Amino acid sequence: MEISLDRLKPGERATVQRLKLPPNRANSLSRLGLGPGTELLCLRRLPLGDPTVYRWRGTDVALRRADAKKIELAP
Repeated sequence: MEISLDRLKPGERATVQRLKLPPNRANSLSRLGLGPGTELLCLRRLPLGDPTVYRWRGTDVALRRADAKKIELAP
């Protein structure tokens, strides 16, 4: 069963399995340290529910739901 990043709730942790984003977007996130095997934490959702703030490798990053849906998590 495939679980995507947008399903994490604040306070939950997960490990990235695969990025299914367009190459330019995947490269941008890769430069920020996000890739397969990266452990991350869902910090909070903004008031209207989008974007959501995640922390990985000591960096807080806000991702839109459209991008988070394309990041597959390890089971």
